[in-house]
Amino acid sequence: MKFKCLSIVIWITVSLFVNSCGSKTNEPTQTTTDLSSLEKEIALRLRTYEDLLKSGDSIGLGAMYTLDAEIIPSTVGRENIIKVFGGMIRDSVIGSFETIHLWGDDQLLVEEGKGSWLHKNGEVLGNGSYLLVWQKEDGVWKILRDTWFPEKK
Repeated sequence: MKFKCLSIVIWITVSLFVNSCGSKTNEPTQTTTDLSSLEKEIALRLRTYEDLLKSGDSIGLGAMYTLDAEIIPSTVGRENIIKVFGGMIRDSVIGSFETIHLWGDDQLLVEEGKGSWLHKNGEVLGNGSYLLVWQKEDGVWKILRDTWFPEKK
């Protein structure tokens, strides 16, 4: 029941965001967002994320999140996110992630992706899908919201 409610809330949030991105206004737009360029930036951020996991840098991983970031449903704030990553790193967990689709503009993006959590010895701990909301903060893409949907076995 909890998962179903969470799924509905996430679906509504993403739907509202996607719909608001596509809504028309009477104001002329000055620039057109080049999503292919943004996809390259996000791909680089994902490689950094993976590298920080491999190197065991929970502080660096935490810095990839905004101060008020949330890993939905239960981890709020950068300091708590650093603690979660610290535990994962102590357990030798690494990850591999791939963007499937990206929506948004040069300030706020929603990324749909697929990924795997692995033990450093190569054992797959879990596969699944994720949604990330990226926000530009001081010129750098940081994660505002993060959620993971494990693959059903």
